[in-house]
This record gives sequence, structure tokens and C-alpha cells, in this order.
Amino acid sequence: MAISLYYGDEEYLLKQEVKRLREAVINPQMGSLGHKVLENPSVGQVLEVVGAVCFNLGGKTLIELHEFPFLGKTASASADEKQLAELMALLEQHDAAKHILFVSTKINRSIKFAKWLTSHKTLGVDLKEFKTLAFWQADEAIQRVMQECRRRGIQMEPKAASLLVEHQGVSMQPLMTEIEKLSVYAAGRGVTAADVMTLSNHNENTFQMLADWLNNRNRAEVFQTLDELLLRQHPVQLFALTQSWLGNLFQLRYWRERGMSEAQMAELTKKHPYKIKKDLQEFGRVPFQRLDSLRTKALDLEWKAKTGGLDGKLAFEILMGS
Repeated sequence: MAISLYYGDEEYLLKQEVKRLREAVINPQMGSLGHKVLENPSVGQVLEVVGAVCFNLGGKTLIELHEFPFLGKTASASADEKQLAELMALLEQHDAAKHILFVSTKINRSIKFAKWLTSHKTLGVDLKEFKTLAFWQADEAIQRVMQECRRRGIQMEPKAASLLVEHQGVSMQPLMTEIEKLSVYAAGRGVTAADVMTLSNHNENTFQMLADWLNNRNRAEVFQTLDELLLRQHPVQLFALTQSWLGNLFQLRYWRERGMSEAQMAELTKKHPYKIKKDLQEFGRVPFQRLDSLRTKALDLEWKAKTGGLDGKLAFEILMGS
């Protein structure tokens, strides 16, 4: 019986590691016979599935136990203690046909089961932590991006990765979403910093156009920049950027109204505090009603552009005229 414990709050990397383990262990032809997943299981449920007879015809079975309570909090009932001892004894018994994977956002090594699982000398637990980086750990984020690109066969220049991290922050999910889009655009060649500036959401002229539009200023410059952008970007891409940008600003304003500090916002978004402060200063006086109505209108016009109800270029021009 192999045992693994994957934990941490970096959701993207955690999910990718679980996916790799599944690919390594599970025989897809065996279906559910070779794969069991339990969410927030009780001790009794874990005992049942771990102790069950394997019907996988000699193959391996992967048993995933997500957010097992006894890894993150103290046992709440003495009746569970006996079952917990039974589980620990069962895990110590070798069964080469089963691979047990514990997946948890957090673990508390001071409680009995977590301490036992992470420090047991003969179990040989495969212990891996996936922790979200702090906003200032840009170099580490770039290294993660480059590593994930290599794993997925995506070629990317270090300068391109650096530029993405500079604007997107250190959380892996939005970074990899951008990279997927860029890899399609690059079509078999390496992704360059120029590709990032051209296609991704980080062209300064684009953001200046959106800032002027939201603040109802410099309307002539807004449409001049828009004409230039539409020569190299599809309207659907601009709609996606605008929706994301408006959503982020709306979230910051919502948090501020509820008394959240800029430092807390930076921690939640994994963006630099200066970026949070700058956005709130620049857009802090835009009426909430305008933010909300523009988000709704952007969604409506994007839907019409995607379904043929309006020409994409015209739809985005209507939005910028709002």
C-alpha cells in the first residue's frame, strides 16, 4: 500500500499533481474499479473503502480522500478515536494493490492523526506541499511558470514569463490560463514577450483606454486606441479582458465598502499592495451603479457578438460608447 499526502492552498499545482498521480496509477479500462474518491469522509467511510477487497483484477486502485477532517482539526467525538486507531493499524498493513492519497488544503501537525501520518518512520508517506506564494515572490512564481510550461511541452521565453507575473500576480491559475491562450497563438513556436504584449491582457494602451472609458474622459483617444487594437485583436478577446478587469475593480470596491484593508486585499488577490492602492485611487470615485451597469452591458453585448446577434467590432464599439 502506497500512501501520499498532498496539501496546500495553491489549488492549480495541487490539482495538477493529483492528475499526474491518477495517470500513473489508474488503468482507464477498469473505470470505477480502479478509482475511488471521497469528499470530507468520516473515519468509518475511510475504514470501509481502505479495508474493502479489491476487485480490480490484479491492477492498482487509487483511493482519494479529500479534506479528511482528522488532518485539519481535533477529533470531536471520543467514539471516533477507536475507529481512528483501527484506521492507523490498517494503513500500516501493506497492500500493494492500493494507493491511498490524502488531499487537504491545510493540515495541523499538532493533532494525533496528522502528526502520526507525517512523521511515521516506516510508512514512507509521499508528502508534498503546494503553497501559494506571497505577492513579493515574483522570482519563485516565474520559476513555477517555466516548470509547468516544460511539463506541458509549452515553450516560453523567461522574459515572457516575467512579464506575465508582473501583471497577473503570483497565483498559478490565472497565469496558466494566459499561457494556454498564448501557446495557441504561438502555434508551435516559443511564446515571446512580444506575444504577451500583443495578445495577452497587458498592453498598457488597452488599460489606458479602459481607464479613460470607465472614468468618462478622453473619449476621442478611447476610440482612436480602440481602432488600433481591433486591427490586431479579436473583439471577443477584448470583451474577455474587459469583463475580467471590471470584475476585479468591482471586487476591490466591494471589499473596501466592507472595511477591508488594502493589505488584506493584496493577500487575497496575490497582487502587490501598490497595485491595489493605485486602482482604488484611480477608480474609487466611479459610481457603483456605473460599474454594475457596465458589467451587465458588457456581458449582454459579448453574448450578442458570440451568437451572431451583433458584429463583434460593432458590439465592442457600442460598449466603449457607454
